[in-house]
Amino acid sequence: MRSVLAVWVAVGCCCGCSSSAYDADYAKRIAAHRTASEFAPLRPQGQQVADGLAELRIPTQFVNQLDGTETPNCATPPFLREFPGFSAAYEALVVVSGTEHRAILTVGAVPAAERRRDEVEASILDQVKAEEGFAKSAWKKGREVVDEDGATRTWDVLELAGKQPFVTRDPSNEDRVEKKLLGVTEIWVSADPKQTACVILAWRMPDDIAGNVPLSTLATLTARTARVPPAKP
Repeated sequence: MRSVLAVWVAVGCCCGCSSSAYDADYAKRIAAHRTASEFAPLRPQGQQVADGLAELRIPTQFVNQLDGTETPNCATPPFLREFPGFSAAYEALVVVSGTEHRAILTVGAVPAAERRRDEVEASILDQVKAEEGFAKSAWKKGREVVDEDGATRTWDVLELAGKQPFVTRDPSNEDRVEKKLLGVTEIWVSADPKQTACVILAWRMPDDIAGNVPLSTLATLTARTARVPPAKP
């Protein structure tokens, strides 16, 4: 009788262990699915920028890559031509009421050994304040986001809303025209302590396409995927 009881106890223990392992695996797969769904608006693979100083995932809507040789130049904000550590820009084209508008993401990275973060931010702010309407601009410090691995990252953000230059085009011809429209620019600068490089993300789009490009969501998601390799020993 004791041997039979021992067998049943052993079977129960095995089933319990098997059930616990299954539950843990199931929870892990559910979490992975939720993460994949959350980041679905971004490209599945990270894009290296600034010769590997950083990596991040670009939104799928931003299909065209720019290098600053366009006419007129769309790669960097017109009031921020000296873009710290400029690497590349990406654009999303949206046609509204017969006019082609564009949302732009400009990416840069500066080695910490080359310039401190406060110097990068000062350079950006000085240029922005020279633009009409943005003289009283100021950084919003310490915006926290949780990255894909669950770690908390810190960014400083400069928000610029109001009339500013944007490049538009009538689809019936090839001429691009720069005109002042109501819109928004958000400049994100990574602010983690002891980071080996400072990442700069500048988002720009006119209000006319605000309903087509979810800037707030994309800016946060992209910042959450930004990775800076640790310092080499």
